[in-house]
Amino acid sequence: MKHHFPEATLHPSASNDQGLLSVPFGRQFIWIPKETLSKKELLLFQMREGDRQKNIDHQAHPWYPILFDHQPVSSPNMYRFIHVHFTKVIDGLQSEWLAEIQQMLPAVVDLFFIYDNQAVIVEAHSGENLRVEDLDGLFVALDMDFDCYSQLFVGPFHRSEHDFTQLWEEEATFYYEVLQLRKHQKSLDLPTGLSTLFISGAKPYLALLRTLYLDWFEEETETIIRALWQHQGNASSTAKALFMHRNSLLYKIDKFQTATNLNLKIMDDLLLGYFLCQTFSTHTD
Repeated sequence: MKHHFPEATLHPSASNDQGLLSVPFGRQFIWIPKETLSKKELLLFQMREGDRQKNIDHQAHPWYPILFDHQPVSSPNMYRFIHVHFTKVIDGLQSEWLAEIQQMLPAVVDLFFIYDNQAVIVEAHSGENLRVEDLDGLFVALDMDFDCYSQLFVGPFHRSEHDFTQLWEEEATFYYEVLQLRKHQKSLDLPTGLSTLFISGAKPYLALLRTLYLDWFEEETETIIRALWQHQGNASSTAKALFMHRNSLLYKIDKFQTATNLNLKIMDDLLLGYFLCQTFSTHTD
């Protein structure tokens, strides 16, 4: 710790100074000036602040040193992390919860609690892995069974030759940052999270963008834009999904272009339209 954070000092109690971060260390606290930490380091420490770290058996959980000590993966495959964050923790039934997950997700290669309010599930690529919307339903049922409330970030699959410690830290930081913006969303994945951060970054220009949304969009236009986005701008697939004749769809797209100078046949223009819908629509989660 001293090697990585030379300004850190050890004290018997937590600091009351808002400029210092107090990190539990055994029965003592490490004080670190916040100004010396990068944004990523501060986020990672804040994720752990106030939580009791679990004692992990490295033999029973071989992925712990892979995630936290840069150890290589021994079995070539692709793996993903399911980050689980509890806003209402499991009371004394953590082992039973883990066993239930293991039974429901057969591709799991390791899973454990890192803190009382954080667990990680490591899953191998099997071709039958559940999508985020399916996992959402599964965890809703588990929350009811165990009288808890969990939120999850379903990460992408990574090849086994990568540094999984770095990937884990990046994903955990990313998830924590997105969670501050979507505190009530049950399940997130990388595309949803990226769009959230993209929208957050546009805050200085919200008045301008809101004006465009109000001037440009009607409910039917939003429906068309969302369908075009889901079908990668393919007019034929979009028309089929909307039960609309292709020529009728193209007419509406051309009419929208005449009114706004936004050509929805061009992906950059479609991205702007989709971004406005996601940011300002009352139908957006």
